[in-house]
Formats: sequence, structure tokens, C-alpha cells
Amino acid sequence: MTNNRPELREALIRKLNPARFPGMSGKMAAIVGYVLNEEFADPVIVKLQISDKLVLVQHRGDIGFNDIIGATDDLHDNWRQLLEVTSDLTDDERAEAHRLFVARIR
Repeated sequence: MTNNRPELREALIRKLNPARFPGMSGKMAAIVGYVLNEEFADPVIVKLQISDKLVLVQHRGDIGFNDIIGATDDLHDNWRQLLEVTSDLTDDERAEAHRLFVARIR
């Protein structure tokens, strides 16, 4: 997260909190938590990796990547859609959310 802008981090945690989106899946809530380094879902994702266009995750307590949670394209589309429907994001918040996503999703 941006170390010199804690208010930006707090705003993203508040505005992208899955509790604000009743239709959000548990998987997406866990991904949002992973990107923001928060615990929004159980199980918590501690590592995420892209392999052969699939999203692999390691949950807390697991050894290795034990779950395939979807396609890479779907992950990118879902993140983009989340940012689009979160109408109260400022330009700075949107840019930081995108930066975090790119940094955490490899």
C-alpha cells in the first residue's frame, strides 16, 4: 500500500469492502482482501498465482497452491467491474486500487 497516504488505504478498505456488495461471491471477497491485504473472507488467500490462464490460490494454513478459483480473464474483468460500480472512488483511489491489483496479481 502507499505508505505516505494512509487515508488512501483506509478509503479503499472502506469503499471496496465486500459488505457493501451483497452480490459479491466469497471468492471475489477473498480476492479483494488479498489485493488490499485485509481479511474479508474465510478462507483467507495468502498467495495468488497465475498459471496457464488460471488463478491458483494458497489459503492460510495450506501448503502450496491447492485451489483453482477461476480464469485469469474473469479475474481481470471482475476487478474492473468492481471499480466501475464503486462510483464513490476518487481518481486517486481508483489509480491506487489498480496499482495494488497489478502489484499483487502476477
